[in-house]
Amino acid sequence: MVSRIRGFLWRLVREWVPVIAAVLVIRAFVVESFLVPTGSMLNTIYIGDAMLVNKFVYGIKLPFSDRVVIPVSSPRRGDIIVFRFPADPDEPKDPANPHRYQRIFPRWLQLLPLFWDRQRSFFVWYTPQNYVKRCVAIALDTVEYRDKRLYVNGQLQTEPYVIHSDRMVFPGLESVAQFNPDLRRYVGNFQSEWENRRFFRNRELSPFVRDNFGPVVIPPGHCMAMGDNRDNSEDSRFWGPLDLRYVKGRPMVIYFSSSAASNPPNLLKILLSPWAIRVQRIGRLVR
Repeated sequence: MVSRIRGFLWRLVREWVPVIAAVLVIRAFVVESFLVPTGSMLNTIYIGDAMLVNKFVYGIKLPFSDRVVIPVSSPRRGDIIVFRFPADPDEPKDPANPHRYQRIFPRWLQLLPLFWDRQRSFFVWYTPQNYVKRCVAIALDTVEYRDKRLYVNGQLQTEPYVIHSDRMVFPGLESVAQFNPDLRRYVGNFQSEWENRRFFRNRELSPFVRDNFGPVVIPPGHCMAMGDNRDNSEDSRFWGPLDLRYVKGRPMVIYFSSSAASNPPNLLKILLSPWAIRVQRIGRLVR
């Protein structure tokens, strides 16, 4: 009886370990699934679209890190990209308790993003958020956004995929600074203020860079990412240039879509709402 159990367990390990290992390798280096939680890319990508992301196209990285092992290419203007949100910290933080989280694996051996929560006495799995946007400019491009129109190197861009859900056009900082002396320093140092994320989640300043922005020059090793749903997108206009080391890959195809998706995604709700599946979107290429 014991020998039969051992034989069964050995066969189970022999058959499934290679499969699991292959899946993990493919997910780490080649293809990964990504569920879209927001509408910043409407009408190109819907909330609840589940996409397969090509992780190899921009280079091979170490799992759970931003270190590129084998560079392949860089995002081009017009590419839709999935990237790690650059404003998120590398590891979990609690301002009230700076020593709350302890790394399990050392930084040089990031096998898994596991941390020990000293307050709860339990493990925490932490990874920064993933965003999906469109690359609209690359390193050394000069970008300007005037009255909801995008100019790259002085040329008005043709963007048939862009939508505007708000008819209001907010004035730029230059116009507002004429009546508010406190804002003049932002106008004179727009490039550095932008690179240092001064407009990110700043209720006073954010409206004045939504529809009128720049000009700025994209720093080397960076690109500029914007959502197709321009009036409802938290993108590079607010949180600055995107470091290329944060780019994870390029979406290829939508393999599933559900209108029952929410932010944050609730997988149970999606599974229990089969009538919400958007069959017509399954199989669409992401462009």
